[in-house]
Amino acid sequence: MSLYVYCLCDASEAEAFDGAVGLSNAPVSILKFGRVAAIVGDLEEGESVAATGDNVAAHNLVCSRSLAVATPLPSRFGARVSAARLAESVAANEDALVSALARVRGCVEMGVKIRDGSANAKGESQKSKAGSRNAKGCREKDGDARDGDARVGSGTAFLLAKQREILGDESLKLRAEELAAWLDRRMSGLARESAVRLRPSESLVVRAAHLVERGRVAEYRERVRSLGDERPALQFLTSGPWPPYSFSDIESR
Repeated sequence: MSLYVYCLCDASEAEAFDGAVGLSNAPVSILKFGRVAAIVGDLEEGESVAATGDNVAAHNLVCSRSLAVATPLPSRFGARVSAARLAESVAANEDALVSALARVRGCVEMGVKIRDGSANAKGESQKSKAGSRNAKGCREKDGDARDGDARVGSGTAFLLAKQREILGDESLKLRAEELAAWLDRRMSGLARESAVRLRPSESLVVRAAHLVERGRVAEYRERVRSLGDERPALQFLTSGPWPPYSFSDIESR
């Protein structure tokens, strides 16, 4: 028999998970190890947990069970361990786990994605310009052929295209970094911690997670709405509240 680990929590808050059900609608168990408790389910030896939509939703439902009163440290989906190994791991990392729980206590994770609303229009404009240049290039090429002028070789054309691609990617990266820094400044004083991922593409630019006190969720949503007023060319998509998946890493030993 092995255990499926949903999350860890402060032992004093473990009762908030009473009555929760997880994978296959099976009830969860609460195992206390000193100051830390683990919320787990039973698995048969060798039993695997498929990453289906239902299973992922069940995992998140257990982790979200107590958000109104407690903040757990969610485990990654599919985490399984023997009871002996779980007890050993918690004992070896108890101080780090207690510190991590204190760091997120009273908070939830909120998320925001920033998309460039003008990207599609820019893309169409660039395609149109590219088409115009290509048409012009074909006419010039035909003229060059007739006049016997020298033409750019295929190798040179390839290098020039790669140069334009690299410069374009660098421009998107710089824009994403600028937006991430701006977002960090605007969320200062509201988010306890931030975890930002840059996605420099034609549409999705920045994806950020913020650790926000439960009582300030409405304020967070209003702050994001105000960001849209400041930069109307951008689209802001919020999500949450969630368990603090992005802030649950600890230094284990």
